[in-house]
Order: sequence, then structure tokens, then C-alpha cells
Amino acid sequence: MEETSMEEHEQTLETEVAPALIAVHPTQQSVAAAVGSDLRVFILEEGCSVALVDDSAGPLHKDSIRAIRYGAKGRLFVSAGDDKLVKIWSTNSWRCICTVSSEKRVSALAISNDGLFVCFADKFGVVWVVDLDGSHENQPLVNKKAVPLLAHYCSIITSLEFSAEGRFIISADRDSKIRVTVFPKKPLDGAHEIQSFCLGHTEFVSCLAFVYSSDCPEGFLVSGSGDSTVRLWDLTSGSLLDIFEVGAEAGLVQSNGTEQEGYPAVTDLCATPDGSLISVAIQSLPGVMILSCDLSAKTLSIVKVK
Repeated sequence: MEETSMEEHEQTLETEVAPALIAVHPTQQSVAAAVGSDLRVFILEEGCSVALVDDSAGPLHKDSIRAIRYGAKGRLFVSAGDDKLVKIWSTNSWRCICTVSSEKRVSALAISNDGLFVCFADKFGVVWVVDLDGSHENQPLVNKKAVPLLAHYCSIITSLEFSAEGRFIISADRDSKIRVTVFPKKPLDGAHEIQSFCLGHTEFVSCLAFVYSSDCPEGFLVSGSGDSTVRLWDLTSGSLLDIFEVGAEAGLVQSNGTEQEGYPAVTDLCATPDGSLISVAIQSLPGVMILSCDLSAKTLSIVKVK
């Protein structure tokens, strides 16, 4: 009864139509886009779309897609959403090699750097893991089931990421928390070691990104939030290194903190490979803000608004 009422309440917090999603292949070979329940993939060099092959009957997804993700090596692509299905695709054949059922609607995805595990978060704050050992693009995986990895205790998880070297899995939620968890050697037994919590946002955490440099291969974490800020964190300690008020800088919030139309949320983040620049998408801003990230000084500053 409690689960039903929570899910009904959570539905009222979201818009009826899922936002459009875009994911780019690590080597820019292809780009995937999802709008509602429609999923399409385009081969950039050939300028054509891909015929996705799914042996299951019916449409690829039956309800809004909430998360799409390429693996770090580009061999895997995963899509999931409100139909409680997690579909794992081979990017060589664009065939669905595995479909996993979720107990609840899926809100976020992550793929381990070695491509052996797919993790997904559901609307009740549980992160699940699927073992892909033995996968092959021409041999669909059968009877694969997800097992619980960690939980945020009934707080909706909004973002899920692996750190560059794969040591940590980072999860963020609607209750303004960011949790850094050590990804275990045996994930099917659960992740029990918490490295740190990154605490400081005053509204929901909407997105995560990483910035790296040759001097710091482990990198730093960048987060965006409904509090209209972008924050830079030290992963291992959870320390806040810098904060940039993007809403105020864009003129969407007055400098004295008075809201014009509420604090505009940061909706997405994207960092350049060298970690020097961060592109920030902000609600109500018809463009993007470009931030400079000085990793040696551990500071954020504005470059321009485009």
C-alpha cells in the first residue's frame, strides 16, 4: 500500500512527457536519441539511421524512455524507462542481446568501464546490477536477472556514474545527496563500502560529470542541481572545492538571492576530454553556459553564455 501511494505521488512530480535524450558514442561513430518511447540511432559517417533488432514481440519500449547510455568502450548501449525494461544492445550488430525486467520504473543507468556490468536505478532509490559475463553480440543472453547493489532508501536516484578508473560508482538523488561507493570486486554480493558523501546542494541533484587532467587521472566530480549551482568535489573525501551560481550569473536569479521565477535548475553537464571546459544547460536559458575548470587551483569560472 505504501509503495503504491509513493509511486502515485512521484508521478505527480514529473511531467507527463519524458524529456528528449541524446547519447553520443565514445568515438563519435553514432548518436542515439530517445523521445517518449521512440528510440533511434544514427550512424554519423554514413548519415543514416540504424535498424534496431529486438527478437521480443512488440515495440522496443512500451512507455517513456528515461535513460540511455553507451559503454565506455562503445561496445554496449543500454536503454530503459517507465516500462520497467532494461534493454542491452550490441553496437556492432545493433541487436538487443538482453532484456532485464525491473521491479520499478528506471531512472538512471551506468555501465562499468570493462563492460561486464550494467547498473540501473529505480524510482525507489535502489541500484541494481546485471552481470554480462559471457555476452556475445550474436548470442543473446537469457535468464539474466538484476540483483540489488546499493540503496538510497526511498529517494529517487537522478544520476548514476562510474569514475574514470572504475573504482567508484557515484549516485545522486532528489534529496540533494551524492554518494560515492566503492565498486566491489564481486558486485553481485552488493556494494557495502561507502567512500564519501558529497553534501551541500540545497535542492535535488540533477546531473553529474567528471573532469580529468594528466596531473589528476582519478579526476574530480562536478554536479548540477535544482539550486541553480554547479559544484566541484573531491571524490575520495567528499570535500566541496568550489561552487558557481550559474542562475545568478545568467541573470535568472537576482544577485541578492531574490528569486525572479524560482531557482532555474541545472539540467545537464558535459565536460571536454581535458577537463578544462564544462558546458552547462540551465532551465529557462535559451542556450548554454560555458565554465572554465582550473584543476590545479580547483576553481570554476565563467567563460561565456552562448
